[in-house]
Amino acid sequence: MLKNEKSKALSKKFMELIPGGHSNLRVPMDVTDYRLFIDKAKGSHLYDVDGNEYIEYNGALGPNILGYAMPEWTEKLKEYLDTAGTSIGSNLLFSPYDVEVAEMLKKYIPCCEQVKFAITGTDAVQVAFRIMRGYRNRPVIIRFEGHYAGWVDDVLGGRANPDPNAKPYTDFSTEDLPDDYPYATLGRKQTAGEEVFMLPWNDFERLEATFEKYHEEIAGIHLEGIVANHEMLYPKPGWLEKIRELCDKYEVVMSMDEVISGLRVGIGGVQEYLGVTPDICTMGKAISNGFPVSCVCGKKEVMQVVENGVLTPGTYRGWAFGQCAVKATLDILTKDDCACYKRREPIQEKLVAGLDEIAKRRDIPMTITEAPGMFSTLFGIPGGRQTLYTNEQLAEFKPKRVESFQKYLQEQGVFLMFGGRLYLSMAHTMEDIDKTLEAADVAMKKMHDNDYKYIAE
Repeated sequence: MLKNEKSKALSKKFMELIPGGHSNLRVPMDVTDYRLFIDKAKGSHLYDVDGNEYIEYNGALGPNILGYAMPEWTEKLKEYLDTAGTSIGSNLLFSPYDVEVAEMLKKYIPCCEQVKFAITGTDAVQVAFRIMRGYRNRPVIIRFEGHYAGWVDDVLGGRANPDPNAKPYTDFSTEDLPDDYPYATLGRKQTAGEEVFMLPWNDFERLEATFEKYHEEIAGIHLEGIVANHEMLYPKPGWLEKIRELCDKYEVVMSMDEVISGLRVGIGGVQEYLGVTPDICTMGKAISNGFPVSCVCGKKEVMQVVENGVLTPGTYRGWAFGQCAVKATLDILTKDDCACYKRREPIQEKLVAGLDEIAKRRDIPMTITEAPGMFSTLFGIPGGRQTLYTNEQLAEFKPKRVESFQKYLQEQGVFLMFGGRLYLSMAHTMEDIDKTLEAADVAMKKMHDNDYKYIAE
């Protein structure tokens, strides 16, 4: 049994002071009646205030690509703190890291010729939207169902209009939605849906029809190459190529959201992994191993609009300590010809193959959708390791079973992110995987014996 006295006491005070927690999507982030409060972290392990130790696959929702307290990384930051300030300039003074980081991104990110730094993923997406609208002098951005692009009004959730003949404004209404739909929010401005078109993912016919009919209004299209926030759905063969073709034909800016995938799936992101280069991309999370730094990278022709009329001001853009963290992260990821990615491959393979084997042996239907550095366990969908493309293929997914799996693993010292997604860091070891698979075997046995017959959702 895990100890929990201190976490329970802190949870009570926390909820009195901080309503909804820090990031309050309508999803069950906790699988206990209290929240975990972490005292320290090292490598791939967390240690809570009650002294419990966990192997962790959450990575702070993705940023901690290197793991926690990596000596080579922390030493670089300590050296900087001993000699300089955390924030220098805000377009008045600059750091050599500005140039060094931009040059490294240009070297490794296919679309990158110039860089505009920002703070968070949401921030970077809004910068990208302004760049696209300013560059093409058109009002509308196309997005796709299930893709997450931040918390602000024009991108949080939304549904495509089911009528293919109607103008494809985003439907942000909350009618007919389940109570736990994660992106329904009060306070959204009523005109938000008219700022973006929303289309179904992988629907070639709707895509081409929208471009043909409304291209004079469309400034850009913004998408995840692999939909990490929606059960890791992939683009169908030819889908990204078709988007690239239509953007070129109608002079629309193609923007790829690499806030999660950038540096995680590989040093060149999903655009390199899938072989389709956008005009611009947004990056964050793993770029700094956990510091609030993001950016928009892109072709010079498009990015030059920032010098010619598009404003993206902010006190912490390019803050020096954050740039130091980015440089330290990139140095480690690219060391010895990006050797850390090669070392991660067999570790992820062992974990994914092991979970697949356990589910089949325990007679629990489960699909695993995967990309380098991340994967999702979709309980309720039979098939094991496979690629999924559409919402229809997710019809049998049972999120409640994921919560059960998460709960049973946490009881044994393995901490997962909500929703069944797991992130691998460069700090995970084969020993971690062995222990995780032992815990997963116990968890799935409990699921089969205790929960499986009774969980309907």
